[in-house]
Amino acid sequence: SPVNVTANGRSYAWPRVPAIAICLDGCEPAYLDEAIEAGLMPALERIKKKGTVRFAHSVIPSFTNPNNLSIATGRPPAVHGICGNYLYNPETGEEVMMNDPKFLRAPTIFQAF
Repeated sequence: SPVNVTANGRSYAWPRVPAIAICLDGCEPAYLDEAIEAGLMPALERIKKKGTVRFAHSVIPSFTNPNNLSIATGRPPAVHGICGNYLYNPETGEEVMMNDPKFLRAPTIFQAF
């Protein structure tokens, strides 16, 4: 019987075939097309020709950590809590990278596996 995985109130069917997601953070798709046309990215060209290509819009704010966690949780920054790459800690006066799980307010899809 098919297996479903549930995370953040959403149910996902177990894939029938393995899948790979390639996330190119902060990349304009036209740059990739130009590089492919110039012969600089033959592996990506093969993936585009033989695989499936989908584009996603950035969440706001458009920083690496909020976007990666939106992918991993299926939720926007207002829900998962990662609003930037860094936060300012007024107690220490330091910038702290928001990559510690203590900042995350929503479970990731990875926790379902």
